[in-house]
Amino acid sequence: IVLALPQINNPRVYYGILEIALELSAEHSAKLKPKVLKGAAMDPLFLEHRCRDLLVHWTEENETSAALELAKLLIQFTPDPQDEEKRRRHKENPRDVTPSLNPAPRIDIWEYRELLNHDIQPLAQKAPYEVASILINATANVIYLSTHQDPLDRDSDQDYSEVWCRRLRRPNDGYKESEQMLVYALTLACEQVFDKIPDSVVALDKALREQRWRVFKRLRQHLYALNPTEQTKPWIRESILEHEDYSRWDHHYEFQQMIRCACEHFGAELLTEEERASIFDAILSGPSETRYREWIGEVFTKELFEQYQHYFHRKQLRPFDAVLFGSYLKYFRTLEAEAESPISDEDYWVVGESKGGVVRRRSPQPIEAVREFSDEQLIIYINEWEAEHHDEADLLVEITIEALAEVFQRIFRESILPDSKRFRFWFDNWERVQRPIYVRAMISGMQEYIKGKNLDHLNESLSFCEWVLSHPDQEPPDGYGYGDQSCVHPRWSSSRRAVVDLIETCVKKDVNVPSSAGEQLAKLLEMLCTQFDWWLDGGKKVFPDGGDQYAEAINNTRSRALETLVEFGWWLRRNDQQADVSMVTMILEKRFSPETEYPLTLPERALLGVNYSRMPGLDEAWAVEHRSDFFPRETLAEWREAFGNFLRFNRPHGPRFEILREDFDFALQHLDALEQPGLNREDPLESLGQHLFTYYLWGLHPLRGAGSLLQRFYQRTDGVRQRWRNLFRHVGFLLRNTDKNLEESLKDRITAFFEWRLVVGEAAEFGDFHFWLVSECLEVEWRLDAFFRILGLCQDHDLTMMSRESNALADMLPQHTEKVVECFAKLTDRIKDDTFHIRTETAKRILKAGLESGDESVRANAARARENLLRQGRFDLLNLS
Repeated sequence: IVLALPQINNPRVYYGILEIALELSAEHSAKLKPKVLKGAAMDPLFLEHRCRDLLVHWTEENETSAALELAKLLIQFTPDPQDEEKRRRHKENPRDVTPSLNPAPRIDIWEYRELLNHDIQPLAQKAPYEVASILINATANVIYLSTHQDPLDRDSDQDYSEVWCRRLRRPNDGYKESEQMLVYALTLACEQVFDKIPDSVVALDKALREQRWRVFKRLRQHLYALNPTEQTKPWIRESILEHEDYSRWDHHYEFQQMIRCACEHFGAELLTEEERASIFDAILSGPSETRYREWIGEVFTKELFEQYQHYFHRKQLRPFDAVLFGSYLKYFRTLEAEAESPISDEDYWVVGESKGGVVRRRSPQPIEAVREFSDEQLIIYINEWEAEHHDEADLLVEITIEALAEVFQRIFRESILPDSKRFRFWFDNWERVQRPIYVRAMISGMQEYIKGKNLDHLNESLSFCEWVLSHPDQEPPDGYGYGDQSCVHPRWSSSRRAVVDLIETCVKKDVNVPSSAGEQLAKLLEMLCTQFDWWLDGGKKVFPDGGDQYAEAINNTRSRALETLVEFGWWLRRNDQQADVSMVTMILEKRFSPETEYPLTLPERALLGVNYSRMPGLDEAWAVEHRSDFFPRETLAEWREAFGNFLRFNRPHGPRFEILREDFDFALQHLDALEQPGLNREDPLESLGQHLFTYYLWGLHPLRGAGSLLQRFYQRTDGVRQRWRNLFRHVGFLLRNTDKNLEESLKDRITAFFEWRLVVGEAAEFGDFHFWLVSECLEVEWRLDAFFRILGLCQDHDLTMMSRESNALADMLPQHTEKVVECFAKLTDRIKDDTFHIRTETAKRILKAGLESGDESVRANAARARENLLRQGRFDLLNLS
């Protein structure tokens, strides 16, 4: 019946078809694709979020072809509404910059960002090449719609993408334009092609090359930097050898990143010595003194130009660091030694982060005028005023409800709460407040008042909070105008969050809220912990990019209430060490129950896992009995979030280990499930190794043998030995920060651990021995002997901190000259290429001490070390004075 409908222009019919498609299984839903696409192609497009829902539906149910066609429609931009007029004005006066073209997404900007952040990425994981192709065309179309005719006629590739899209990868900061979000999505899709379907890499590269705009060239270089392979090697060589501006312009960010990664990966095989010399000579022939003089004007001096020239050379040569040779390398090392600060990738941005004026909010009435209102006038004013606008005299000033709410909050705290009569008016009339933003302001004012240890209105404040929680955090209806500033469609989520903040204040140590408030606080917490939460129960993400469930948890109301519930238990115990904490455990049991109305979400699981360490202190028997509720092994995803975050955010603790030993054993059986790359903080696998080492150090399990969890950790991570290095570095970091008076039993276990790892003989594991070398809790002789043995093992493997290790050796002079010089000589024996560097002052200290020694063998080692360094062109060591 639906497919037989004639072509129509009534959007309501297409809305109905869209809803039918969402109700059907994906197989049948996809059969409605012709009608759905006709509706999605209508202009303007409404119900964007339902179109997004259908895209997700088709993607999840593997109707990929239909999802791709719908995505292609949704991501398109439309021309600037004044496109023709602006093009005409620009043609008449090309120097006039005002008629800039501003194409916009077909759908609401917020929905568009959600589409790219949440919906396109799962589709890209299933069809990365097809999604990348769609996004390539969409990006090219956006640039075309933004570009006037004269650049098009010149066949220029200039798209100014370094300005409007500095980073191709999604940054962690703030508000971004839709064009940027589109490029970020494209970048991620292209990376998926390289990672998942290498057979399509050539086709993808060809598709990117066919686009004229500079952003696609930047993207190719970005992809090459991430994937330096034999397949991309010719493309990288082409990019490097065809570049013509080595002497004129600084490398841009992606170009230098590609050069550096390729040089480090391929070494001298990337470019012949003749090709490199040609590039290096071109770099050293610049920059132009004439252009610099014109740029800097009357303040020009030869000295300033020489400083600029040295910086330019250093910056241009840095990406080639791994393949520099001869005089070029010597010159670069000299520039590096003279420089006050290192050059980083961030120094290669063509433009800095854009800055603008700070937008300021202002109340429609100054606080002095609002103070003069009677309480009746004030409640009427905050209910009725909604004429938000910009200040005509300063467009960076916005006159807003939010600013009025800030003024109201201050007045409520400073004038109303201290006045019992005025407070009684608001207590009796709180239901007349129509906009939740002012309710939130009242709660925040009460919170600040309580924080100042003013408890005279505590019971009334908690009763007010109970009234607030009687308003559900319901799912927003379709359409606009829904939020905490609306009196027509009010949303209570921010007010409910403010209740959590107030309770957190009440249970702090220094506020001294009396224990008599316990029953009211428990009632509020039970409501908060068991009621519907739109973000959590709707599967919404606070952080679109993240898989960090704990970060989600601490930014959602119900999950934060669970954490506050645990703190409430400790507040009870602070008031009375024998206090009954069954109010806490009862609420938790409700949340764990299979009959609970709203099952625990992953963010809540993560937060409860973090807080499990506090539960045995409240009720150890209960905590042991309900351990499996906190860490449900039957559901691997939930266990991973709970136990993984327990590891990340809790230090090792002996009694907790005994309770959770089975979970540590389970973790070793399911390392793949526990791994969560991309977290902002240390991932759970790293934390697991650190915990297990500490428990070994405390004697809770052996170093080796059937009962050793640490040995099993190493066995299970054999395929990713970088984790061995990370744990060895962590141990060194602990030792470096340990007091000199370390117990002998702990020293014995540390040295036994070192000997065990040395026997295994994985050279890369010891790359960060610097931390061990400077750890004063271990005897100097042992550290030097251990370092000497590592150098024997690592003779064909570079330690990453040679300069720091050399400095540490120099600091052990003169008491341990013999061993220091012996280690230093062996360190210099390992110089296999031109990348080794050591500070002149450090080398001179060690060599001078060795050559002046009365021991012939020490002098011989010093002479050998000096000869090794001189062979590398370190002629600064000819004179040791």
